[in-house]
Amino acid sequence: MALLFTDSTYDINLGLLSDELNWLELKSHLGQKASAILQSETQNLCQAHSVNPQDLKAIITVSGPGFYTGLRLSEGFADIFKVFRVPCFSFYSYEIPRWCGHQSGVWMTKAYRGEYFFHQWDGDTSSNTLVATKDLPEYLKKFEHVFIHSLPAIDQELKNYTSTIDLLKAMPSIIIGEVLGNKLQRESFYFRAPEDEFRVSI
Repeated sequence: MALLFTDSTYDINLGLLSDELNWLELKSHLGQKASAILQSETQNLCQAHSVNPQDLKAIITVSGPGFYTGLRLSEGFADIFKVFRVPCFSFYSYEIPRWCGHQSGVWMTKAYRGEYFFHQWDGDTSSNTLVATKDLPEYLKKFEHVFIHSLPAIDQELKNYTSTIDLLKAMPSIIIGEVLGNKLQRESFYFRAPEDEFRVSI
């Protein structure tokens, strides 16, 4: 049996994990719409590793932070597998550094509309904020090290950063093990409320 991983919070990341939580394959699809490739690429991935989608042990999705459309596609896709009684679990990208041993830090990603999303944590306390692009260089001076979702999800040259996608590639047993061990099912985390995200510009 295998586990399917999907992430459509920014670019599309799809992967299969073994029962031992090692990657059978993890592939990033840059600059492509999830609606165009999610189903077909998942089918290709399963066929390449002789996995019957109905026999998957679990579906793991990233519930944000991200955009409404991208998140709803992954969530709706995962819901299909519930028909076959495949359990679905989910987590937030910014949880990864803490699970990897970083008790404090800051995580950022592009939120479009001229803004970046920041999540800061220190032990059990945390806060989220949107920072305007014009204020980003000054804001970043506050931090020596920054965690990011992935390089395509930023437009800023950062001297000292770590991608949480790279952490996921390197330490799947720790990260996915945390999700499964706690049976995490996080609610969708959008950068903005849907009524704000889709408001008409005049």
